[in-house]
Amino acid sequence: MQKQIIKADVPENGGAYNLCIRYGDMLYLSGLAPFDAQFCAEVAAARAAGTKVPPMPDTPFPKQVEIVMDNIKKLVEAAGSNMDCLLKTNVWLRDQTQAEEFEKVYVRYFSSHEALPARARMQAGRTPMDCGLEIEVIAYVPDRA
Repeated sequence: MQKQIIKADVPENGGAYNLCIRYGDMLYLSGLAPFDAQFCAEVAAARAAGTKVPPMPDTPFPKQVEIVMDNIKKLVEAAGSNMDCLLKTNVWLRDQTQAEEFEKVYVRYFSSHEALPARARMQAGRTPMDCGLEIEVIAYVPDRA
């Protein structure tokens, strides 16, 4: 088996990591923050120039959750999987009082309660660029036989 880097239509910010790695039938997604293409381009340009990274845009929290979950979905689908194949998520919230808002968006991405992955959800001391959340994922690619 070889490690395979999975690419999808998910913006990258020039950080020293890959967003998604496939090894065999397993998928490992780096912690994804709610960064859109424009913000990622600004961050990458600042890093390349050695200048200060811009502040996170003032995006409503539910929209931030959607951005992260949409990007997770794009990556797992690019690897030949789907959201019901997520095994474990680690969720860091900037503010744990937003847990209910998070749950309302999060559960929409799975076909049923039984399809939900195992999960840890905690309040972070600090999130990347002070965004609202970050989610890390372990998933699998189902057999197509």
